[in-house]
Amino acid sequence: MRRVIPFILFCLIAAPISGLAQPSRVVSINLCTDQLLLMLADPEQIASISDLALEPDSSYMAKEAAGYPVNHTRAEELLILNPDLILASNYTNPILIRLLRKLGYRVEIFSAASSIEHIRQRIRRMAALLGNPDSGEKLIMVMDRRLNLAIKKQPARQPKAIFYQPNGYTSGSDTLQDTALTLAGWRNLARELGVRGYGAIDLETLLLAEPDQLFSSAYTIDTHSLAQRRLTHPALNLVTQGRDIINIGYKYWICGGPMIAEAVERLQESLPE
Repeated sequence: MRRVIPFILFCLIAAPISGLAQPSRVVSINLCTDQLLLMLADPEQIASISDLALEPDSSYMAKEAAGYPVNHTRAEELLILNPDLILASNYTNPILIRLLRKLGYRVEIFSAASSIEHIRQRIRRMAALLGNPDSGEKLIMVMDRRLNLAIKKQPARQPKAIFYQPNGYTSGSDTLQDTALTLAGWRNLARELGVRGYGAIDLETLLLAEPDQLFSSAYTIDTHSLAQRRLTHPALNLVTQGRDIINIGYKYWICGGPMIAEAVERLQESLPE
């Protein structure tokens, strides 16, 4: 700690007050801002992304992230990078945010997305911060085109589905999973049962609702726990007539972004014939 304090004091004197010009040394310290930064920035603008961006189970852009320096959200390593823009989320340590701003660094905070419109807003904001508004509009155009195509392919009869996670957690209204199910042509039973946001549903209620298909979003399919045993209950096979639970990866949901279009397409591919 004695070594860190003098270093921070030095940076307090030396740190530049960031202007609003197009940034050339952008640092992201959150997985969700990592994703948008990698999608929208010119490669030379990216000074560092968080180490979470390299995790393939949670990062949709893991392959693209492999070529960039990573940080571990520690103040001393961030200051050494001398960024002119730092991207964070509302889950980032507020003490770190206050320190960075006190030192004169420009920190922009992004909140989580729970709707398609919010995803569009986040894309546009990130593109504007990077000085690349056209790239944001192009990304939105591609996403919207894929979503509109999915809407046109919706079946006349919408079968019943639900996201069923370890410990019985599910996704009701005001969630990206609910939006994706609806766009793909499924009825979200969690919404119909009155679940708002993320909440738990007991096994008896689930069985009585008679879902046609169960979906899950395991962080990784290679883990085993008591909470996950509920997903293998024999009664679930009976109600779905032996159809396996389909996993739609965690990386599609943890950060609201244009990857929602691929999630919708995968859900649509799972519709019964």
